[in-house]
Amino acid sequence: MQFFTPPHEHFFRPLTHDNRELCAAVLRQLHERVHGANADYAEALTRDVVLGVVLRALADPALRALAFDAGRSVPAEEERSYASELLRKLREHGWLEDYRDPIDLRPTLKLSRAGKAFSETFARLDDSRTKTRQRNMRSARKALLAFLDAHDADELLDAHEFASRVVQDLQDDVEYFRQLIQSLTREALAQKVAWSEFNEFVEKRFAREYAVRLVADSAERHRGKITETLDEVRALAEDLRAQVDGHLLQRAPWLEQEAQGRSPMLWLSDRIESMVHAACSLKLPMLRSEMNNYVRRFTSLLRQALSLDYGAESALGRSMAWLKDRPAAQRELLLDALAARLATCEVRLPGGLLRWTVRDREAPVAEPSPLVVDAASRLDAALRRAEAEAFAFSDQDVLQGLLPRLAQGPLRLAALPVATAEDVVRVLHAVGAARSTEGRHLMRARKCADRLRNAFFESDDYELDAAVQTPVQADAPGHR
Repeated sequence: MQFFTPPHEHFFRPLTHDNRELCAAVLRQLHERVHGANADYAEALTRDVVLGVVLRALADPALRALAFDAGRSVPAEEERSYASELLRKLREHGWLEDYRDPIDLRPTLKLSRAGKAFSETFARLDDSRTKTRQRNMRSARKALLAFLDAHDADELLDAHEFASRVVQDLQDDVEYFRQLIQSLTREALAQKVAWSEFNEFVEKRFAREYAVRLVADSAERHRGKITETLDEVRALAEDLRAQVDGHLLQRAPWLEQEAQGRSPMLWLSDRIESMVHAACSLKLPMLRSEMNNYVRRFTSLLRQALSLDYGAESALGRSMAWLKDRPAAQRELLLDALAARLATCEVRLPGGLLRWTVRDREAPVAEPSPLVVDAASRLDAALRRAEAEAFAFSDQDVLQGLLPRLAQGPLRLAALPVATAEDVVRVLHAVGAARSTEGRHLMRARKCADRLRNAFFESDDYELDAAVQTPVQADAPGHR
């Protein structure tokens, strides 16, 4: 299918004139009117409705200046004529098309397929309502829970689709802050401080949106629950897994090539976990870094604006303008005179801000005592090293202590010994080691309904079980 063919050969022509911003605003409002959250589906999109949308856009002074000369009184007939001309262009170039209502056969209008797609893009550029929460994280988690309840293959496919959008959500936020930094740079070059933009970000976007997403609705919190749910999905029985795999291949044939002999259900589970992990470990730190860069850049520019004045009316500005207009000989004379005046100046810090005294700086540095290595110093170093390494466990150490206990079957954390401090620390690190990159292929950790209580701590109880490789998995060429 070719796009730039009748009636789309000049599809973007309405957006190439001087009033293109007005045209884009009209398309955004048309999309909200027909397909937005507040769309009125009971009223058809007639010619009068479209003209009313154009006239409402013309009520904005900034957009009105694009259509008419500033300061000129425009009669209502001329506004109506301009709206009719814009409507004609949108119909002629394929944004709108004629449509006859099948009920009363009344002629109406509708957004064409291409017009709906591109007007939706314009509408989403200014719509921050879809980014106020970790909606795709939450939707992926709910889809996984629904799959565990009903074992519906469509729910697992929905979870995979939602998880694929999680990274894009955070990437959109990163791009938003990079755009803010570029805006700050442009304002600084114009010798302005974008205070209104920064104030709007702090009071509206950050306080109402990003603060919640980074704390109460953090992606890290949803990540942990998604990981627990995926462990339950992987622990499903073999016969149920085979049934789900058949339904998945029926609904999504592309999985056969992607899985490469593995279980499609297990492949989707691993893919969902990897995408959520990438969002939290890569994109989320990048978002925090870009946010920090934006605040730091604005703080630096604001500090410079408050301490320096480079305006043309300032003394420094007038001096620079004088030097620019004078010949080289006069510039040299002025610079020599300024150097002679500044040569007698003495720069000194106020005494209250000094963190050291002259006496401290001039005090002679004591020579270091010779290094003495004896039995007492060796014992002291060994004790310090033993204290530092007493509770330092790697995931491999914890796994080596857990695998022999799993040889006899599943084991709960409550059954692990806590006789010593080392045993307590191993119990605390057991679930983390089981969900590590190496431990995921050796054992499974499933959350239980009971609580774990002992003399040292209280937490959720987990059941640990050795991972069993199926023959299909073991012979699969793409299995890790």
